[in-house]
Amino acid sequence: MKRLLRIHLLIISVFVVTCMAATSGVAQEKAITIKIANWFPVGHKQDVLLKQWGQELEKRSGGKVKASYYAAGTLVPAAQSYDAVAKGIADVGNQVLGYAMGRFPFMQVLDLPIGFPSGPAPTKIANAVYNKFKPKELEDVKVLWLHSMPDGLLHTRDKPVRKLEDVQGLRIRCFGSNAKFVGLVGAAPVAIPAPDVYDALSKGVLDGMVWSYEALKGFRVGEHIKFTTENSNTAYGAVFVVCMNKKKWASLPPDVQKVVDDMSQEYIEKYGQMWADINAEGKDWLRERGVEFISLSPEEQVRWYEKGAKPVVEAYLKEMKEKGLPGEEAMTFLEGRLKDYKK
Repeated sequence: MKRLLRIHLLIISVFVVTCMAATSGVAQEKAITIKIANWFPVGHKQDVLLKQWGQELEKRSGGKVKASYYAAGTLVPAAQSYDAVAKGIADVGNQVLGYAMGRFPFMQVLDLPIGFPSGPAPTKIANAVYNKFKPKELEDVKVLWLHSMPDGLLHTRDKPVRKLEDVQGLRIRCFGSNAKFVGLVGAAPVAIPAPDVYDALSKGVLDGMVWSYEALKGFRVGEHIKFTTENSNTAYGAVFVVCMNKKKWASLPPDVQKVVDDMSQEYIEKYGQMWADINAEGKDWLRERGVEFISLSPEEQVRWYEKGAKPVVEAYLKEMKEKGLPGEEAMTFLEGRLKDYKK
């Protein structure tokens, strides 16, 4: 009898353990892990904001999503962020399109040196362009939102640039379409990822860079800068895409997909304001460090546009025509939006 009782107890124990394991498995299946890769340094507002997006998604999904955040390029380096998302190495990433030159030809329109303003406007313009044209070159991911660096300008280490002749031969860090601009005005374009610029400047490998004010503080490269040349006519943009792996997107329940879409619209505004804030902070920081701000005369700005920017725009339009893409329509649309925000 006792033996039979022990057998019954054993059967019940096995049954209970099995049920607990099954219940645990179901509970675990409810939480979908999303790996978020970012390459900005820890503490940079770009780092803080994307990490915040993951935390907010966890809450607003009711615990159906668990965000695993990887900062400072620990999962994916800056230039490979888009491909890593497309391949599923990361589920969400933040890619500078200009870091993959030739990969996103149509979207180069948002990097052209044609006078992008400061503030949140470039981010709003970038999303307006994407929503109007929905370029196929971004179809292998789920685009969440775009954001854009405001007014990229010239910053130099030791030599002030007051006229076109002063930039001749200087080694200038650049990327994307603005690399063509840098070469056309007579400087030597040097492609270096953002996290490596500080060392290159400190060692004299670079004489300067074309970048926004925020980056000089965010990456501390402004510690080696003495001069900024402000040329509003040729200020360029740098567009980023925050995107999600398509399979991961498809795995999300419809209610969570709606949360993601709703948050994406909200984060367009948050990123636009973030760019405005950090750019202003960057300029103030440079001013406190004694950087000299040089404003080019209207006549000098025209010289820079004619020699550097105009050929870049013409080359873009020619390339788009050859590829059968609506480059002229994109330029007309972009110029209209720029005028709206410059009023």
